[in-house]
Formats: sequence, C-alpha cells, structure tokens
Amino acid sequence: MSLFLIVGNLSFAQDLSLHMTGGVLNYQGDLRQEIYTFQGVKLGFGIGMTYSFTSRISAGLEFTQGRISADDRYNSDPGLFYRNLNFTTNISELALMATIHLFDPYKARLTPYVTGGVGMFRYNPYTYDLSGQKFHLQPLGTEGQGLPGNSMQPYQLTQFCIPFGGGIGIRVSDDIHLAWEVVIRKTGTDYLDDVSTVYADQAALLLGRGPKSVELAFRGDQIPLNPVFPFGYQNGAKRGNPGEKDWYYFSGLKFTYRLPSADRIQHVNFGKNRTDCPRW
Repeated sequence: MSLFLIVGNLSFAQDLSLHMTGGVLNYQGDLRQEIYTFQGVKLGFGIGMTYSFTSRISAGLEFTQGRISADDRYNSDPGLFYRNLNFTTNISELALMATIHLFDPYKARLTPYVTGGVGMFRYNPYTYDLSGQKFHLQPLGTEGQGLPGNSMQPYQLTQFCIPFGGGIGIRVSDDIHLAWEVVIRKTGTDYLDDVSTVYADQAALLLGRGPKSVELAFRGDQIPLNPVFPFGYQNGAKRGNPGEKDWYYFSGLKFTYRLPSADRIQHVNFGKNRTDCPRW
C-alpha cells in the first residue's frame, strides 16, 4: 500500500504536459524537388507527453501519424514529368524529442522555441495502376532489388529519422498553450517514394518480379506521344538521385495542457485558505 502511495505521489509531483497536434505532412525527394511546399499536402496528427526539467527545457515522447504523396505530373522538369511516376505512403513515427523555449512559456505571452530528437518510423509506398488497383511498390522491386546479379537488396520499411524544427507558442492560460510548429525529418532512406537509382533491366525485371513490376517501374509509356519514351527506360538509365536522401515534414497547430502538479495545487490551496489576520 505504501509503495502505491509513493509512486502516486511521485507521478503527481512531476511537471507533465500532454499535447495534440493537427496539421499537414509533405515530403522532399525524387518526385518533389522543392525543399518546402504546401503542394500535395496530406492531413496528419500527433500526440505526446513531455516532462519539464525547468520552465524552459522539456523532453518527451511523441507519436505522429499521417500520409505523404507526390506525382511526376506536377514536375516542371520534362524529364521528370514524362517519367510519370507517383506514390503515396502512410507514415507512423515514434520520436524522443527535447524542446528549449527562448522565454518562460508560463510567463511570456509569446515564446519561440526549437525542438529536436531521434525517431523511428514505418512507411510502405504504394500506387494505383491504370485500372485503379492498388499495389505496394517495395515487393515489386522496381529497381531490380534482390534480383540475381543485382547487388541492391529490398529496402527496409522501418527506418530511423532525425526530427528537428521549431515553433512559436502562445500562452492561453497558466496550463494551456497553443503553438504553430514545423518539424522536418531527415531520414536515412532514399525510398520513401520507391525511387532512388537507375532502371533495372526490363527482361530481368519481367522474369524476376513479373509484368506489374515492369509496368510500374516506368510509366512514361502511359502518356500519349511521350518524347522521352522509350529512351528514358533503358537498363542503367537514371531513375532517381541516390546521393540525396528523402525528407518529410509536419506543420501544424499544437495544443498543450499542463497536468496538475502537487507543488502548484498546494500553492493554489494555500492561497484559497489564507486568512489575513491582523499583525501586531
């Protein structure tokens, strides 16, 4: 019984906050060259809990869920436009984050802050063929991953990332804060969009992965009078840029609620129960 009381008192005394974030996700990679754009954004949300070491420094766990996508038809570069690839993937991320506020967020009305940490995320890119049927791209090995004579192996669908960014917080009350936040994720993969290196040999791809892999590895032949096809689809021709990893980012409005702590409740109760006795 005493152990439960001790644990309860410790957790009650901690300065914990819960937060929820709603906003949009986007990405930068082989199908979208812009570093930051609102074109093609998808909705996402995040939840988390943080512990405040001081009034300005905190750390905690955050879970983010959302979706990213891109399509070559929005690329202005003709070589990319006529490649005619597209993808969509859900993103599920768990991250350990630390945050530093420029000012005390419980005293200042407005306070900028920076945040960063390390995370792990799950993704699985997919597309739809001309008939509208959905296909996940990783099992198709569209760049010849895992085929005999090809040194590349299928990419992993669980990866690490480095989230970093910042925001501007607004103090609504002593325990409620709002913020506009942008957090960018540097990933260790170039396959968020299933595009990275070169085109595989079409005959080997057909034999090893089947006709659907050939169809979805290069879709320029689906554009009438495509000047790039068939020259763009040759064994060893450039399909993506392996020198640059993919990024994704989350922009949104964050709502934070600071849970009651023993110290603050005692302070409030003391204030309520005070009697201003005359001093002699």
